[in-house]
Amino acid sequence: MPELKIKKRFYSLFIGLLLPLVSYSQATKQKIACVGNSITFGYGLSSPATQSYPAQMLGMLGSAGWEVGNFGVSSRTMLKKGDKPYWNEAAYTNAKAFLPNQVMIELGTNDAKTTNWNPHGNEFVSNYKEMIQVFQNLPSKPEVWVGLIPPGQHVSWTILFGYVKDSVNTKIKQIALESGVGLIDLFDAFNGNSTSWFNSNYFQADSIHPKTLGATLIAQKVKEMMTAIKPEITYSNGKLSVPIAYAYQWYYNDKPISEADGGEEQELVPTRTGKYKVSLKINSTNETRIISKVMEVSDASSALKNIQNGTVKIFPNPVSADLLNIETAESGKSEVSVYDITGKLVIYTFMHSYKEAIPIGMLADGLYFIQINSQSVNFKSQIIKI
Repeated sequence: MPELKIKKRFYSLFIGLLLPLVSYSQATKQKIACVGNSITFGYGLSSPATQSYPAQMLGMLGSAGWEVGNFGVSSRTMLKKGDKPYWNEAAYTNAKAFLPNQVMIELGTNDAKTTNWNPHGNEFVSNYKEMIQVFQNLPSKPEVWVGLIPPGQHVSWTILFGYVKDSVNTKIKQIALESGVGLIDLFDAFNGNSTSWFNSNYFQADSIHPKTLGATLIAQKVKEMMTAIKPEITYSNGKLSVPIAYAYQWYYNDKPISEADGGEEQELVPTRTGKYKVSLKINSTNETRIISKVMEVSDASSALKNIQNGTVKIFPNPVSADLLNIETAESGKSEVSVYDITGKLVIYTFMHSYKEAIPIGMLADGLYFIQINSQSVNFKSQIIKI
Protein backbone atom coordinates (compact mmCIF):
# COMPACT_ATOMS: atom_id res chain seq x y z
CA MET A 1 0.00 0.00 0.00
CA PRO A 2 1.48 3.43 -0.93
CA GLU A 3 2.44 5.74 1.86
CA LEU A 4 -0.41 8.03 2.81
CA LYS A 5 -0.17 11.76 3.25
CA ILE A 6 -2.60 13.76 5.34
CA LYS A 7 -3.79 17.16 4.18
CA LYS A 8 -5.93 19.40 6.37
CA ARG A 9 -8.89 21.33 4.98
CA PHE A 10 -9.52 24.54 6.83
CA TYR A 11 -12.72 26.43 6.23
CA SER A 12 -12.51 30.19 5.72
CA LEU A 13 -14.87 30.82 8.62
CA PHE A 14 -12.28 29.51 11.07
CA ILE A 15 -8.85 31.16 11.30
CA GLY A 16 -7.62 28.45 13.67
CA LEU A 17 -9.00 25.77 15.93
CA LEU A 18 -9.01 27.89 19.05
CA LEU A 19 -9.39 31.41 17.77
CA PRO A 20 -12.65 33.27 18.38
CA LEU A 21 -15.42 31.62 16.44
CA VAL A 22 -16.77 34.72 14.77
CA SER A 23 -13.58 35.50 12.88
CA TYR A 24 -14.92 36.39 9.47
CA SER A 25 -14.23 38.80 6.67
CA GLN A 26 -15.40 42.25 7.67
CA ALA A 27 -16.71 42.70 4.16
CA THR A 28 -18.87 39.55 4.09
CA LYS A 29 -21.63 38.64 6.49
CA GLN A 30 -22.22 35.02 7.35
CA LYS A 31 -25.73 33.97 6.30
CA ILE A 32 -27.95 31.51 8.17
CA ALA A 33 -31.16 30.24 6.58
CA CYS A 34 -33.75 29.00 9.09
CA VAL A 35 -36.06 26.60 7.27
CA GLY A 36 -39.14 25.36 9.09
CA ASN A 37 -42.80 25.60 9.96
CA SER A 38 -44.77 27.79 12.39
CA ILE A 39 -42.27 27.14 15.19
CA THR A 40 -39.62 28.82 13.05
CA PHE A 41 -41.96 31.51 11.74
CA GLY A 42 -43.02 32.53 15.26
CA TYR A 43 -46.74 31.68 15.20
CA GLY A 44 -48.67 33.11 18.14
CA LEU A 45 -45.97 35.60 19.13
CA SER A 46 -46.98 39.24 19.29
CA SER A 47 -44.02 40.21 17.07
CA PRO A 48 -42.49 37.32 15.08
CA ALA A 49 -40.14 39.80 13.41
CA THR A 50 -38.40 40.36 16.76
CA GLN A 51 -39.47 37.39 18.93
CA SER A 52 -39.10 34.38 16.62
CA TYR A 53 -36.03 32.26 17.20
CA PRO A 54 -34.27 33.42 13.97
CA ALA A 55 -34.78 37.06 14.98
CA GLN A 56 -33.53 36.45 18.50
CA MET A 57 -30.54 34.50 17.19
CA LEU A 58 -29.54 37.44 15.01
CA GLY A 59 -29.64 39.61 18.11
CA MET A 60 -27.32 37.18 19.88
CA LEU A 61 -24.89 37.00 16.96
CA GLY A 62 -24.91 40.66 16.02
CA SER A 63 -25.98 42.12 12.70
CA ALA A 64 -22.50 43.49 11.97
CA GLY A 65 -21.24 40.11 10.88
CA TRP A 66 -24.34 37.95 10.48
CA GLU A 67 -27.54 37.79 8.48
CA VAL A 68 -30.31 35.41 9.53
CA GLY A 69 -33.22 34.63 7.23
CA ASN A 70 -36.52 33.37 8.63
CA PHE A 71 -38.00 31.03 6.02
CA GLY A 72 -40.59 29.44 8.27
CA VAL A 73 -44.12 28.79 6.96
CA SER A 74 -46.92 27.66 9.24
CA SER A 75 -48.44 24.17 8.92
CA ARG A 76 -45.88 22.96 6.38
CA THR A 77 -44.49 19.43 6.13
CA MET A 78 -41.25 17.88 4.98
CA LEU A 79 -43.31 15.14 3.36
CA LYS A 80 -43.91 15.91 -0.28
CA LYS A 81 -47.22 14.07 0.00
CA GLY A 82 -48.16 15.79 3.26
CA ASP A 83 -51.19 18.05 3.40
CA LYS A 84 -49.08 21.22 2.98
CA PRO A 85 -45.57 20.44 1.66
CA TYR A 86 -42.86 23.00 2.36
CA TRP A 87 -41.44 22.12 -1.05
CA ASN A 88 -44.23 24.09 -2.77
CA GLU A 89 -43.65 27.34 -0.89
CA ALA A 90 -42.00 30.54 -2.08
CA ALA A 91 -40.06 30.48 1.21
CA TYR A 92 -38.24 27.34 0.03
CA THR A 93 -37.26 29.08 -3.22
CA ASN A 94 -36.21 32.17 -1.29
CA ALA A 95 -34.13 30.14 1.19
CA LYS A 96 -32.12 28.71 -1.70
CA ALA A 97 -31.75 32.11 -3.38
CA PHE A 98 -30.46 33.48 -0.06
CA LEU A 99 -27.26 31.44 -0.70
CA PRO A 100 -26.64 30.76 2.98
CA ASN A 101 -23.41 29.68 4.64
CA GLN A 102 -25.37 27.58 7.13
CA VAL A 103 -28.86 26.08 7.07
CA MET A 104 -31.02 25.00 9.99
CA ILE A 105 -33.87 22.67 9.04
CA GLU A 106 -36.60 22.36 11.67
CA LEU A 107 -39.44 20.50 9.98
CA GLY A 108 -41.40 17.50 11.23
CA THR A 109 -44.06 18.65 13.70
CA ASN A 110 -46.77 18.73 11.04
CA ASP A 111 -45.44 15.50 9.55
CA ALA A 112 -46.19 13.95 12.96
CA LYS A 113 -49.91 14.42 12.35
CA THR A 114 -51.41 10.96 12.09
CA THR A 115 -53.16 12.09 8.91
CA ASN A 116 -49.74 12.71 7.33
CA TRP A 117 -47.52 10.13 9.01
CA ASN A 118 -49.69 7.04 8.77
CA PRO A 119 -50.04 7.11 4.97
CA HIS A 120 -46.70 8.72 4.05
CA GLY A 121 -44.25 8.42 6.94
CA ASN A 122 -42.19 5.82 5.08
CA GLU A 123 -41.17 8.60 2.64
CA PHE A 124 -39.97 11.02 5.33
CA VAL A 125 -36.33 9.91 5.31
CA SER A 126 -35.92 10.11 1.54
CA ASN A 127 -37.68 13.48 1.33
CA TYR A 128 -35.58 14.92 4.15
CA LYS A 129 -32.30 13.65 2.67
CA GLU A 130 -33.23 15.15 -0.67
CA MET A 131 -33.73 18.60 0.88
CA ILE A 132 -30.40 18.36 2.69
CA GLN A 133 -28.71 17.54 -0.60
CA VAL A 134 -30.44 20.41 -2.40
CA PHE A 135 -29.04 22.90 0.10
CA GLN A 136 -25.58 21.31 0.14
CA ASN A 137 -25.42 21.64 -3.64
CA LEU A 138 -26.02 25.40 -3.62
CA PRO A 139 -23.12 27.53 -4.94
CA SER A 140 -22.51 28.79 -1.38
CA LYS A 141 -21.95 25.15 -0.22
CA PRO A 142 -23.61 25.70 3.17
CA GLU A 143 -23.19 23.53 6.22
CA VAL A 144 -26.56 21.94 7.00
CA TRP A 145 -27.91 21.29 10.49
CA VAL A 146 -31.09 19.42 11.34
CA GLY A 147 -33.10 19.69 14.53
CA LEU A 148 -35.08 17.19 16.50
CA ILE A 149 -38.56 18.67 16.85
CA PRO A 150 -39.65 19.93 20.27
CA PRO A 151 -42.07 17.83 22.33
CA GLY A 152 -45.71 18.59 21.70
CA GLN A 153 -49.24 17.22 21.61
CA HIS A 154 -52.47 18.61 20.21
CA VAL A 155 -55.06 15.88 19.77
CA SER A 156 -57.49 17.88 17.62
CA TRP A 157 -54.62 18.59 15.20
CA THR A 158 -53.77 14.84 15.32
CA ILE A 159 -50.28 15.66 16.63
CA LEU A 160 -49.55 13.02 19.26
CA PHE A 161 -46.54 13.02 21.58
CA GLY A 162 -45.70 9.40 20.78
CA TYR A 163 -45.44 10.17 17.08
CA VAL A 164 -43.21 13.17 17.80
CA LYS A 165 -40.81 11.20 19.98
CA ASP A 166 -40.80 7.68 18.57
CA SER A 167 -41.61 8.21 14.89
CA VAL A 168 -40.48 11.61 13.61
CA ASN A 169 -37.50 12.23 15.90
CA THR A 170 -36.24 8.67 15.54
CA LYS A 171 -36.15 9.22 11.77
CA ILE A 172 -34.45 12.62 12.09
CA LYS A 173 -31.66 11.03 14.15
CA GLN A 174 -31.27 8.42 11.42
CA ILE A 175 -31.19 11.12 8.74
CA ALA A 176 -28.49 13.13 10.53
CA LEU A 177 -26.25 10.07 10.92
CA GLU A 178 -26.72 8.81 7.38
CA SER A 179 -26.32 12.26 5.81
CA GLY A 180 -23.34 13.34 7.92
CA VAL A 181 -24.87 16.60 9.14
CA GLY A 182 -24.97 18.20 12.56
CA LEU A 183 -27.91 17.43 14.84
CA ILE A 184 -29.40 19.80 17.43
CA ASP A 185 -31.54 18.12 20.07
CA LEU A 186 -34.39 20.56 20.65
CA PHE A 187 -36.57 17.76 22.00
CA ASP A 188 -34.31 17.38 25.02
CA ALA A 189 -33.81 21.15 25.27
CA PHE A 190 -37.53 21.38 26.11
CA ASN A 191 -37.25 18.49 28.59
CA GLY A 192 -39.00 16.15 26.17
CA ASN A 193 -37.61 13.04 27.82
CA SER A 194 -39.54 13.86 31.00
CA THR A 195 -43.18 12.99 31.57
CA SER A 196 -43.67 16.58 32.79
CA TRP A 197 -42.20 18.24 29.70
CA PHE A 198 -44.91 20.90 29.29
CA ASN A 199 -43.82 24.21 30.79
CA SER A 200 -46.11 27.21 30.49
CA ASN A 201 -43.09 29.52 30.54
CA TYR A 202 -41.89 28.00 27.25
CA PHE A 203 -45.04 26.79 25.48
CA GLN A 204 -48.22 28.48 24.40
CA ALA A 205 -51.51 26.95 25.53
CA ASP A 206 -51.70 24.74 22.43
CA SER A 207 -48.69 22.71 23.70
CA ILE A 208 -47.01 23.03 20.31
CA HIS A 209 -45.79 26.57 19.73
CA PRO A 210 -43.07 28.22 21.81
CA LYS A 211 -43.60 31.45 23.68
CA THR A 212 -40.94 34.14 23.40
CA LEU A 213 -38.86 32.43 26.09
CA GLY A 214 -39.16 29.12 24.25
CA ALA A 215 -37.98 30.79 21.05
CA THR A 216 -35.05 32.18 23.05
CA LEU A 217 -34.14 28.65 24.08
CA ILE A 218 -34.14 27.46 20.45
CA ALA A 219 -32.07 30.48 19.37
CA GLN A 220 -29.49 29.79 22.06
CA LYS A 221 -29.13 26.11 21.13
CA VAL A 222 -28.87 26.75 17.39
CA LYS A 223 -26.46 29.65 17.84
CA GLU A 224 -24.30 27.59 20.22
CA MET A 225 -23.81 24.82 17.67
CA MET A 226 -23.48 27.00 14.59
CA THR A 227 -20.66 28.95 16.21
CA ALA A 228 -19.01 25.98 17.93
CA ILE A 229 -15.39 25.08 17.29
CA LYS A 230 -15.16 22.14 14.93
CA PRO A 231 -13.25 19.17 16.32
CA GLU A 232 -10.11 18.29 14.40
CA ILE A 233 -9.01 14.91 13.11
CA THR A 234 -5.39 14.07 13.87
CA TYR A 235 -3.07 11.35 12.60
CA SER A 236 -0.74 9.17 14.65
CA ASN A 237 0.68 5.66 14.32
CA GLY A 238 -1.27 4.88 11.16
CA LYS A 239 -4.64 5.96 12.58
CA LEU A 240 -6.99 8.89 12.28
CA SER A 241 -8.48 9.96 15.60
CA VAL A 242 -10.76 12.57 17.09
CA PRO A 243 -11.32 13.85 20.63
CA ILE A 244 -13.08 11.62 23.12
CA ALA A 245 -16.87 11.82 22.75
CA TYR A 246 -19.91 9.77 23.67
CA ALA A 247 -20.41 8.24 20.23
CA TYR A 248 -18.82 8.44 16.78
CA GLN A 249 -19.72 7.99 13.14
CA TRP A 250 -16.97 8.24 10.52
CA TYR A 251 -17.55 9.16 6.87
CA TYR A 252 -15.49 8.53 3.77
CA ASN A 253 -16.28 10.94 0.93
CA ASP A 254 -19.49 11.85 2.81
CA LYS A 255 -20.67 8.23 3.01
CA PRO A 256 -20.97 6.59 6.45
CA ILE A 257 -18.39 3.91 7.26
CA SER A 258 -19.98 0.77 8.67
CA GLU A 259 -19.54 -0.37 12.24
CA ALA A 260 -17.80 -3.51 10.96
CA ASP A 261 -15.16 -1.31 9.31
CA GLY A 262 -14.54 0.73 12.46
CA GLY A 263 -16.91 3.55 11.59
CA GLU A 264 -18.20 3.92 15.16
CA GLU A 265 -14.83 3.99 16.95
CA GLN A 266 -12.74 6.94 18.14
CA GLU A 267 -9.85 5.87 15.88
CA LEU A 268 -9.95 4.76 12.26
CA VAL A 269 -7.28 3.24 10.03
CA PRO A 270 -7.53 5.01 6.63
CA THR A 271 -7.33 2.44 3.84
CA ARG A 272 -8.29 4.63 0.89
CA THR A 273 -7.46 8.07 -0.38
CA GLY A 274 -10.23 10.61 -0.03
CA LYS A 275 -11.99 12.85 2.46
CA TYR A 276 -12.72 11.80 6.03
CA LYS A 277 -14.91 13.41 8.67
CA VAL A 278 -16.65 12.34 11.90
CA SER A 279 -19.96 12.96 13.62
CA LEU A 280 -19.40 13.25 17.38
CA LYS A 281 -22.10 12.96 20.04
CA ILE A 282 -20.93 15.56 22.51
CA ASN A 283 -23.20 14.95 25.48
CA SER A 284 -24.29 11.86 27.38
CA THR A 285 -27.80 13.13 28.07
CA ASN A 286 -28.98 14.28 24.63
CA GLU A 287 -28.56 13.50 20.93
CA THR A 288 -26.80 16.67 19.77
CA ARG A 289 -23.94 15.96 17.35
CA ILE A 290 -21.25 18.08 15.71
CA ILE A 291 -19.36 17.28 12.51
CA SER A 292 -15.57 17.52 12.57
CA LYS A 293 -13.38 19.36 10.14
CA VAL A 294 -12.59 17.38 7.02
CA MET A 295 -9.23 15.67 6.63
CA GLU A 296 -8.12 14.67 3.16
CA VAL A 297 -5.91 11.62 2.72
CA SER A 298 -3.82 11.24 -0.44
CA ASP A 299 -0.88 9.11 -1.57
CA ALA A 300 1.19 12.02 -2.86
CA SER A 301 4.19 10.74 -0.82
CA SER A 302 6.05 12.50 2.02
CA ALA A 303 5.93 11.49 5.66
CA LEU A 304 2.89 11.63 7.89
CA LYS A 305 2.84 14.28 10.53
CA ASN A 306 1.30 14.17 13.96
CA ILE A 307 0.44 17.87 13.95
CA GLN A 308 2.91 18.57 16.76
CA ASN A 309 1.02 16.41 19.24
CA GLY A 310 4.27 14.66 20.15
CA THR A 311 5.62 17.84 21.77
CA VAL A 312 3.01 18.01 24.54
CA LYS A 313 1.35 15.55 26.90
CA ILE A 314 -1.96 16.30 28.64
CA PHE A 315 -3.34 13.92 31.23
CA PRO A 316 -5.65 12.58 32.44
CA ASN A 317 -8.07 13.01 29.56
CA PRO A 318 -11.00 12.77 30.21
CA VAL A 319 -10.30 14.54 33.48
CA SER A 320 -12.50 14.26 36.56
CA ALA A 321 -10.02 15.83 39.01
CA ASP A 322 -9.50 19.50 39.80
CA LEU A 323 -6.08 19.60 38.11
CA LEU A 324 -4.99 18.93 34.54
CA ASN A 325 -1.35 17.89 34.09
CA ILE A 326 0.64 19.35 31.20
CA GLU A 327 4.14 18.35 30.10
CA THR A 328 6.01 20.08 27.30
CA ALA A 329 9.33 19.40 25.59
CA GLU A 330 10.89 22.62 26.90
CA SER A 331 11.31 24.25 30.30
CA GLY A 332 10.65 27.84 29.23
CA LYS A 333 7.51 29.91 29.70
CA SER A 334 4.39 28.69 27.87
CA GLU A 335 1.00 30.35 27.43
CA VAL A 336 -2.04 28.15 28.18
CA SER A 337 -5.54 29.02 26.90
CA VAL A 338 -8.69 26.93 27.36
CA TYR A 339 -11.90 27.60 25.43
CA ASP A 340 -15.39 26.17 25.80
CA ILE A 341 -17.33 24.79 22.83
CA THR A 342 -18.70 28.25 21.95
CA GLY A 343 -15.18 29.68 21.70
CA LYS A 344 -15.32 31.58 25.00
CA LEU A 345 -11.97 31.84 26.78
CA VAL A 346 -12.46 30.20 30.20
CA ILE A 347 -8.85 29.77 31.40
CA TYR A 348 -5.77 31.83 30.59
CA THR A 349 -2.54 31.15 32.44
CA PHE A 350 1.19 30.45 32.04
CA MET A 351 3.49 27.51 32.60
CA HIS A 352 6.93 28.41 33.96
CA SER A 353 8.48 24.94 33.69
CA TYR A 354 8.16 21.89 31.47
CA LYS A 355 5.66 20.20 33.81
CA GLU A 356 2.79 21.85 35.65
CA ALA A 357 -0.80 21.23 36.75
CA ILE A 358 -3.45 23.83 36.00
CA PRO A 359 -6.68 24.11 38.04
CA ILE A 360 -9.85 23.24 36.11
CA GLY A 361 -12.20 22.38 38.96
CA MET A 362 -14.30 25.45 38.23
CA LEU A 363 -15.23 24.20 34.76
CA ALA A 364 -18.56 22.49 34.11
CA ASP A 365 -18.52 19.02 32.59
CA GLY A 366 -18.16 19.01 28.82
CA LEU A 367 -15.86 19.40 25.82
CA TYR A 368 -13.10 22.06 25.88
CA PHE A 369 -10.28 23.12 23.58
CA ILE A 370 -6.77 23.82 24.83
CA GLN A 371 -3.97 25.76 23.16
CA ILE A 372 -0.36 25.91 24.40
CA ASN A 373 2.05 28.38 22.84
CA SER A 374 5.73 29.14 23.40
CA GLN A 375 8.72 29.95 21.24
CA SER A 376 8.91 26.37 19.96
CA VAL A 377 5.49 24.89 20.78
CA ASN A 378 2.18 25.52 19.02
CA PHE A 379 -0.11 22.84 20.38
CA LYS A 380 -3.87 22.49 19.95
CA SER A 381 -6.07 19.72 21.28
CA GLN A 382 -9.34 18.90 23.04
CA ILE A 383 -10.10 17.81 26.59
CA ILE A 384 -13.23 16.46 28.23
CA LYS A 385 -14.14 17.42 31.79
CA ILE A 386 -16.28 14.78 33.51
